[in-house]
Amino acid sequence: MILQAGQQAYLSESPNGRYRILIEQVLDRRVDDNIFFRYPVILENVENPDRRFETADAGPVLVHQTDKKTFEIEWDNGDPPRLKAVRFDWAPDSLKYFMHLEVLDGVWKTYFVDINKGTTTDITADLEQALSDRIDFHNWDCQQPQFELVQWTQPYLAFFKLTSICGKNKEKENHDLFYANDSVLFDTQQVKSVSHCSECKDESALKKFDGYYNKSLPTPTPTAEETPTSE
Repeated sequence: MILQAGQQAYLSESPNGRYRILIEQVLDRRVDDNIFFRYPVILENVENPDRRFETADAGPVLVHQTDKKTFEIEWDNGDPPRLKAVRFDWAPDSLKYFMHLEVLDGVWKTYFVDINKGTTTDITADLEQALSDRIDFHNWDCQQPQFELVQWTQPYLAFFKLTSICGKNKEKENHDLFYANDSVLFDTQQVKSVSHCSECKDESALKKFDGYYNKSLPTPTPTAEETPTSE
């Protein structure tokens, strides 16, 4: 449930309760009698609110400015209601998360936020790359894919599933539609996608991603064998 705090709204809290995500109304500029605001999404330390940083700016899809120059958050019609245009996937260690934000109507971006480094990276294009290449190769006509975090396979590796509704021809109206899927492994240490699996069931993708993890482990240094000595 969102808590209001002046011109702030709390959107999410880390699993360990140490961090929270909020949105603020900030004066951007004034032109004659017109006032324009920004709505930054901010990561804040609960115990020390001065330790905070902006991650991204939200837009009208998420926030609605009232006649009183305050703002409201947009909710869907679910039961229970959920935030309409943003969702968060926290890592189990509470030190990083993914934010999926609708920046324009129907246009979503996915950001990776590293709390220790205080950084935010737009990873949308990186996650979409393999699926986009396949769509371009076949000349399909596809919607922007929907992103789902299936699970964290390791503390620093995240398994995403991308699904896009497609037609087979960009030049014609498509009556027969199908789903194009891509499974992607994202490495939060390298801050990039490191493996993917096209049209794979989750079990097959996990097996491939486990193979990537096992190959990335350092090879143990062999210990020198003791030379036998004669007594």
